[in-house]
Amino acid sequence: MFDRSINICLTIAIPNVSEEVTNMKTLRLVSILLVLLSLTGNLFAGGGKEAPPAKPGQVTVRFLVPQWVSTRDARIERQVATQSVIDSFQAQYPNIRLEQVVSTASNYDTDVVNQINSGAVEVVWINNPIYPTLQETGKFINLEPYLSAADKEDFFPWTIEAIKSVNGELGGLWHNTDVRLFFYRTDLIPTPPKTWEEFIPVAQRVLASNPGITPFFASLGGTDAIVHTWGNFEALGGTAFDKTGKPVVLEGANRQAWERIFQTFKQMMDSGLAPKSASVAKEAGVVPLLLSGQVASFIANSNYGVREIVAKLPAKEAALWQATNIPGYKGTANGRSVSGGWLFSARKIADPALQDAAVKFVLHATSFMSQRNVNKAGGWTPTRTSVFQNDPFYNGDRFMIAANQALATSSVRPLNVMSSIMAQALGEAFSQYLSGSATLQQALDQANLVIQQEYASL
Repeated sequence: MFDRSINICLTIAIPNVSEEVTNMKTLRLVSILLVLLSLTGNLFAGGGKEAPPAKPGQVTVRFLVPQWVSTRDARIERQVATQSVIDSFQAQYPNIRLEQVVSTASNYDTDVVNQINSGAVEVVWINNPIYPTLQETGKFINLEPYLSAADKEDFFPWTIEAIKSVNGELGGLWHNTDVRLFFYRTDLIPTPPKTWEEFIPVAQRVLASNPGITPFFASLGGTDAIVHTWGNFEALGGTAFDKTGKPVVLEGANRQAWERIFQTFKQMMDSGLAPKSASVAKEAGVVPLLLSGQVASFIANSNYGVREIVAKLPAKEAALWQATNIPGYKGTANGRSVSGGWLFSARKIADPALQDAAVKFVLHATSFMSQRNVNKAGGWTPTRTSVFQNDPFYNGDRFMIAANQALATSSVRPLNVMSSIMAQALGEAFSQYLSGSATLQQALDQANLVIQQEYASL
């Protein structure tokens, strides 16, 4: 659910050389970091230092990560943060040798499955939608007996609940998350709307008074759209599965909820309140509008505040932006959103010493210090409440404050192998309806047909 292509992160933004440099403090910070790296032999640049060979008595834990969260990432701040996790773990557990395995596969999710099934690695960084594929077959260690009561209390409750929802076991720990937020320009929308019914007349006034400005943007094509509308679906009473596990996401009242959601955005697009391009655009499609000052509000990932607004806009323009919960619907619990994110999981291992070492690394990699450092370097949102409470950035940045508030009422799409299939089918239906290539009934009928066929084939 994360945009891996964004090269500007939370605290150390490295500007593209083709862009005008406006933040001299950032440049000084990067320069200092580069000097420090050169003085230490440039351990991290160019792929990070290699792990030394195992010593007698050491066990080796291999952990799989994509390049963008490794010591081989092009962004120095991510190299440093990841290396700090490795070095602090090695200092605490000198009898355990860590070996970072950076995935080079074209599909990282497939690589995770292959490497766990083959026993090639002991620990994986895994995206939550692919987690059930392995967890339902019992591939991961149950971490609950190893987790202290204080640590368990520190994680957002929904992270523990979601992980255990697959088969009752805690097969991983949620390292970082995201939550969709409603971003708005306070000079154009002084009071953020609580419902879509309230927002539409506000957007109409923005359109009438500000030619050339798009009142609203949200990705309405593909699975992006289903991520930020799923909270509305649940707030409207929608459920994805019945008690037997059959998908009922487009049956009865559930279908009526999606009809209401689809019609809302269709109305905004047909009225000129949202651009036609939104029906096929990804979330990043808002960035050109944002940078050119042509959008009054949008829905995007919680890290867009620090990655796009603060990092890329002039300070005076950035100061106009605020974020809050996504609007709901009249008569429902407003402000619901859905979270995504990545976990650390350890595979079940016959060797007790190696399994114990793998568990220790997962606990360390999701600890307060590790979460704080890696999430800040990556531009992500932590899953430990203590990071929000005790780190000055997370409890002081207005966008992270909004993210924390949204996470308090957030949920996760069901960790079920059918969830991704449902999101894909619903996303295609949304695009067909918005583009006029199918009626609402035709689009949803086709989506339900695909979902039921896929379910029957499992």
